[in-house]
Amino acid sequence: MTNCSILILDEDDYTWSVIQSDLEQRGYKNLTRIKNGMQLPVELKHFLPDIVIFNYQYHQPDSVMLCNLVKTMAPEAAVIAIVSSGPASKAVRLWASQTNCIDVVIEKPLSDERFFMTLKDISKGKQAAKILNQRTKMLESLIPEAAVVAVDGAEVNKEEAELVEAAVLFTDIRRSSQAITNFPPREFFALLNQMLSQQAKMIREHQGSVIKYTGDGVMAVFRGVGRSHLALRSALKLAENSKTSPLPFGVGLAEGLVMAGMVGDANHSGQRKQYDVIGATVHLASRLCSMAEVSEVIATQQLHHAARLYEPSTRQIGQISVRGFDQGIDCVAFSYAGIDSIGVTK
Repeated sequence: MTNCSILILDEDDYTWSVIQSDLEQRGYKNLTRIKNGMQLPVELKHFLPDIVIFNYQYHQPDSVMLCNLVKTMAPEAAVIAIVSSGPASKAVRLWASQTNCIDVVIEKPLSDERFFMTLKDISKGKQAAKILNQRTKMLESLIPEAAVVAVDGAEVNKEEAELVEAAVLFTDIRRSSQAITNFPPREFFALLNQMLSQQAKMIREHQGSVIKYTGDGVMAVFRGVGRSHLALRSALKLAENSKTSPLPFGVGLAEGLVMAGMVGDANHSGQRKQYDVIGATVHLASRLCSMAEVSEVIATQQLHHAARLYEPSTRQIGQISVRGFDQGIDCVAFSYAGIDSIGVTK
């Protein structure tokens, strides 16, 4: 049995019944029929088939234009035209060569196996493409958004990492060890995934990129113009979410130079590498996150100044001693007090 979805355009009840019977005997069960071509646009709005079979009627020569509509609304679908031999076949083949809207033309009668062998080959190709697409999506879900951008831009071919200015954001669950004991393992795992999904969504909504999941939280970067503003707004939105989360967390923010690129085994070709962002700014944001209380954001004074955001709950906390830094870091803290109260400083 094949899982390919097939849409059949056939106004003749008899030929439809014959085609339907033959296809079902060969394991094709996901069949949909359209009797009137006027139904096609409506059908394709709700249903994108893998294969479209078009039973061409010579007394309706203009109906061949429906194949063009299929390619417009369902470009991934393979179109097979069934035609009578002679003038009808010549007309359809000419149309196919001029428009590229028909993939295969099969002449009647369908008493031999040509049609079904062709359909079988196309069906196998479509199923293989589906599997490949599913695997690609699964792999993409395991790769940071920034890494996908790097691949698209051929950045992975560069031997050296990219040095860029970025705002770095970390989140981390508070008292995670206690939380693990408070929930059954599967329930905790489900809650963790739900929380991380919500965090990633909020970060993307503010034009940030999730670099990796750290087990109990996320690491994200914001680049380009307005990065500090967007990062802080995202952090405050995350802090709001933490108030109602069964797994409350804190947020840390810092801005500065970072190194971004592929890291891993450089001695052997083909070995696994992963996209990462490293540097003192990353370390600082992580340390500030570990200091933040539940639903609190701790950010550097530098980032806060660049963000140009006014938030009534801002608390100056002065210099913080951070391991790895010779001097204290001027920081501010934000305890969630309502996103609607945020304004832009002049």
